[in-house]
This record gives sequence, structure tokens and C-alpha cells, in this order.
Amino acid sequence: MNRTHVDGDLRRWLVPIAALVLLVFLANCGGGGGGTPPPATLSLNGTVTVPTGTPRSRSLTGAALPNATVKAVLAFSPATVIAQSTTDSDGRYTLSIPADYIGRDLLIIAEKTVNNQLVRVSALLPALPPQGYAGANLDAYTTLATEEILRYARSQNLTALSPNGVATVVDRVREAVRNRDTLSLVVGQTLPQTIGEGLLDEPLRDQVRQRVEEQAQNLRPATGDVATAKQITQMLRDYSATWLDRGTGEALRLERTVREQEQILEQQIVQPLEAFTGRGLDFVIRLLGLEEPGGSDPHDSLNGLPPGRYREVLRNGRYELEPNGNAPDNRTWYVESGAFACTVTTANALSEFALSPEAGRVSFALRKDGDPSVQHDGVFEVTQRDAQNRATQLRVQFRLSDSGLRQPIQFNGTANTTPREDGSFRTVSLTGTLQSQFADLNVTNLVYDTYPVSERVKQVSAVRVQATLKSDQSLTLDLQNLNIAFADADPSDKNITQITIQSLTFGDTRTTLVLRDFNAQFQRVGGEPQPVRLQANAEYRTPNDTLVGTVNMRWQNPTPGNPLERDVIPLNEFPIGNFDFNGNLTPRIGRRALVYFNILSEPNFSTPRMRIQLRLELSDARLEGNLTGNLRIEDGCVDPDNMFQTATMLMTHTPSNFRVELSYEQDAVAGAIKKPDNAVVAQIGKASALGLPDLGNAYIVRYSDNTFETVNSLIRSED
Repeated sequence: MNRTHVDGDLRRWLVPIAALVLLVFLANCGGGGGGTPPPATLSLNGTVTVPTGTPRSRSLTGAALPNATVKAVLAFSPATVIAQSTTDSDGRYTLSIPADYIGRDLLIIAEKTVNNQLVRVSALLPALPPQGYAGANLDAYTTLATEEILRYARSQNLTALSPNGVATVVDRVREAVRNRDTLSLVVGQTLPQTIGEGLLDEPLRDQVRQRVEEQAQNLRPATGDVATAKQITQMLRDYSATWLDRGTGEALRLERTVREQEQILEQQIVQPLEAFTGRGLDFVIRLLGLEEPGGSDPHDSLNGLPPGRYREVLRNGRYELEPNGNAPDNRTWYVESGAFACTVTTANALSEFALSPEAGRVSFALRKDGDPSVQHDGVFEVTQRDAQNRATQLRVQFRLSDSGLRQPIQFNGTANTTPREDGSFRTVSLTGTLQSQFADLNVTNLVYDTYPVSERVKQVSAVRVQATLKSDQSLTLDLQNLNIAFADADPSDKNITQITIQSLTFGDTRTTLVLRDFNAQFQRVGGEPQPVRLQANAEYRTPNDTLVGTVNMRWQNPTPGNPLERDVIPLNEFPIGNFDFNGNLTPRIGRRALVYFNILSEPNFSTPRMRIQLRLELSDARLEGNLTGNLRIEDGCVDPDNMFQTATMLMTHTPSNFRVELSYEQDAVAGAIKKPDNAVVAQIGKASALGLPDLGNAYIVRYSDNTFETVNSLIRSED
């Protein structure tokens, strides 16, 4: 399935629910505890970015810092280096940490000399999880926060830090300084020689220190019920951190890879193939009448012409063949076109040319005057016939050689056919192999079947199709037991009724998508086939993650196109159906996560609504519950960008049995984290409504010990 597209739709559906988005989307895993015995070493990774123009930037827009030295040290004993690495060209790094440091607070430092000035970037990682951590990113905001958090912690003799407090300080610092015109991360200018002594830039120091001091209590590890509530929000933060590192980051890398792949395909395959076909192959295709239906002209092919010599001329924008002499026999057609000459011969004598069984065997040979490298040769031959002398098997073979090719294009194949009474084919089954510098292709039993009476296509199937696209970023495809069924109606390609695939594997050098037992059923709506049911077992592998699960989607009222792309959707056209996913995500770094969600769309209910059932499992912790959103109806329509009038959510945390309750009404979210006895441990809502007017309308989680953290710190954003 297309995970990035599905996630994008979910986000857009749930945008008005603000904090509710936390629980629908964060299908990934990161830091936190776990019950599996740890290995001798564990990994953590992330990115190092600095303001563009560093060492002294004109904005805080991030740019990767390649070839920087990255070190992990203990936050409160920074003299000893635990692990060391170097960032790659994208600013990414990976550190291997001894298991002895599980649960300890780490300080990650990246340094590089730029223009003879030492640049330093840092971040705090409290309570290193047993399975490692993905997304320990370093940037300007984490650096400024780290300097002042360490200064404060040392002044208070703290020996441990709360991940909640650190994340909230970083978020508050981001909001405070993100619009600065300039920022220097040079040691001795903005940053002290010894990390943790505090910022040297006095106005900047005052801004950051204020954010640290307002989180003074939150920076201390919590106890009792508040600690449990903070574990729940930290679980969400762990999902969010890795989702954005792996989800958004992966999407950006995938987008870049696609752009690069498009350029490579254009430069290494499309342009050379276009140049190659222009060197005579298009001439052969015209002569044999092999152009796409509707693309050929009766004047530019040999069909219907008697044996003889011809000359191809371009007249009034179209190619025409005019006689140019007699043929040596009644089996030969010789055609000249500029420097090219093509000889077509048949095994049987014909009064007029036709690429048909009556010809027995059709051969072509293309040559070019003054260029002996051009040698295009091919054969179409009837090798078996039935009792009525109708062709039941054909051999297809061609070899195209040219100085413009690094290797010849070669195809060898056999086509088995089921003929009709008139000699045309009801079914054709092709097995063959294509080899070239552009791609290799193996086809086993590719069948084209038609309806007996109408002769429209009935189904296309294949036992196996294997393809390798050859370029700097090679793509591979392995398709097994494909079947595409069509209704008996015109046009066939608009009347697909079902696609089934036993197995499909598609990938490049970084990612692989595997679909098994794929079944899609279609209904024609608005002149186009629209899916009404889709089932598949899916596996998506990247260097960082493997996502495995089952997908099941059903629609009761398919509509043309994607209704969510419209400005408004009439209620009677709003999708009715459900989307179900059940699977697990196994990361290279971090904990395995089990994910289940079911989205049920019920615009035909007495109160039009959407319901989501969600379950996230992360080691020994689980969040499970339901979200119901009542659709906002205006003039009989739904606005996809402002979809819900009201919404409620109830999630239960295991093993604590604490509940997360949220409601959305009048464009605002409010809720609480409660104990099983309904005692409120934390309130969720706008800061101005929770006794912190200085934060305005920012959404926060305020705990019963009067500490708070921002919702933005749970959904880590990237600038």
C-alpha cells in the first residue's frame, strides 16, 4: 500500500482535532523502556543540522552538517567519550552505545571547524532506552536549550533529567528564537568553551534561560501518578519523534529519490531509446503495421501491397509508400527511406502483404547505407497449426544492433494461440526473454484472452513477469500469478472488474514493497473504474524499518476520482466504507511496534460521522481506544479541510489503566488524563484556559503537580 498517501489522508481528515492527531498517525517507535534483554551494544541515530550560512547565519533555516565529529558522553560526566562517529553527506549519524549506559542521561555533541571557527551542535537524550533510539536530532534549538539546561541542572545538583521537561524546553526555545535574523553556533562567540556553562550572548541567554526556569520542576523526574501520566505522553513523544524522523524524513528522501530516478530514466533510458528508434526502428514498425491502434496510417505500411520495391516519402506531414520497381519474387518487399533500406520476406508466396498466418514466416532486415553497425533483424514464424490449418503457435525473435547501443536488444519468445473460425486469435499466450542495456525482461505465460462473440478483452494474466530496469538506480519487479478481468463492454480499459496478484515485489536499492494475495474489485463510475474492495498482505522494507501487515478497504459508494481532493464533498457522495490495517513495524533501531486501526466512514448514519478504532503496542505499553468525529454539514456538503463539528476520543493505557479523554467542540480541544477512579492527573487544553495565560492559546498538558508540557513538544515539528 502507499503508506505515505494513506497517512496524508488521515492527517487531513483529522487536522481540526488538534491533539487527537497524536494518536492516529504516529505509527512508529522510538525511545522508552522495554522487557527484552538488551544486547551488548545498542544504536542511536539522528541528523545534525545547522543554520544556513553557518558559522554565522542569516536565518535559522536548517542545513545538513556533513563530516562533523559526533560524540556521546554522559550528561553529568562529559569528560569520557562513550561513542564517536562522523556525519555523512546528509548530516546523518549512528552511534554504537555500550549497554552499560542504558537508562543514563546522554549528551550528544557534534563539532566541525568551518572557516577556521569551531562550530558545536548538541542535544540531550535523557534515560537512554534499552533498544536504542532513532531520531536523536541535533539543531540550533536543541543546542541553545542544552547549554542552559545543563547549566541549571548543575547549579541544582541534579543527577537525572526528565525527557518531558527537556522536550518542552526545546519546543519553547524554538518558539522564542525561530525568527531571529542571525545566529552563531561558534564556540567562544555564542557558545561557551566548556559545554554547559551557559550562553555567552546575553539577550539570547535571557530568552533561553527564562524557558528553562519555567520548566524547573518539569526537568526533575516525576513520581507517583504524575510519573505514570508523563510516561503516557512520553510514549506519544517517542512515536512522534521516530515518525517524523522516519516518516517525514523518509518521504522527503523518497521524493528526492523519485526526482533523481526521473532524471536518470530520462537521461539513461528514455532519451537513448528515442534516439535509437529514430535510427530506423520506427521505420520497421511503420512498415509492418505494428504502431499503436489508431496511430498507423494505411499509406505508411506494407499491408495490402503486392511484392515489389518501394520508396517511403514524407508528403503533407505523413509517410507514404510509392512503387519503385519490381520485386525479384512474390515473397519479397524492399523499401528505401533516406539512407535506410528494409527487406521484408515471407515463407509463403502472397499476392499482397499481411502479417498473418498465411505468410508462414515473416522476416525483416534493416540496413543503413554507410553505417554497417545498423543490423536490425527479426522473424515472426508459424510453428504449429491445427487441423483446419490455423496457426496455434508462433515464434518471435529479433536482434537489434546499432553503434548507438552498448549491447544489442534481443528478444526470443513463443506465442501459443487459440484461433477463431476466421483465423484471428481468441487467446494469445506469450513466453519470452528480452535483454538490452536498458532493461531485462522475462515473461512466462502472459495471456491475452477475449470474449468469444464480442472479441473484447476478457482477461490478461501472467504466471510470472520479472523485470530489471538498468540505470544508476536500478529498479526490479517480480510479479507472480497476475489476473486482470474485464467486463464485456467498450472500452475495455475502462471496464476492469478485478485484479488479483499472488505476489508482487517491487524495489530499488533502498526500499522494497511486497504485496501478497492482492485482490482489488472495481466498479465503473463516471466513466472510470473505481475500487470497491481491496485486500492485501503488505510488506514495506527500508534501511530503517520493516512494516508488515494486512490491508482491507471497502467502499459502498465509489465516486470518480478522490473526493478528498475537492473543495467540498456533497454528503451523498461522501465515502461510505472502512479502512482496516493490522500489522507491526520492526525498526533497525528501537522497539517493535504493533499497530491496528480501523476507520469507519458513516455519512449515512443518523448523525453523519467517522469512527476510528486504534491500538498501538510498544513493548509492555499499549494505548487502545476509539475516536468518533461528527461531520460538519454546511449546505449539504462537507469541507475536507474543516470536516468535524464535534469529536470525542477515549484511549486506555496498559498496564496503568489510566485513560486519555479528549473532546473537540467549537474549534477547540480539551481533555484530561485520568486514573481508573476518575481522579484527574493531567488536564489538556489551551494554556489560557488552564491557568497559564502567558502561553496564550498554545495547547498544553498540565499535570496535578503544576508542571506542564506543550502539545507541540509531543508532535515534534521540523522547520
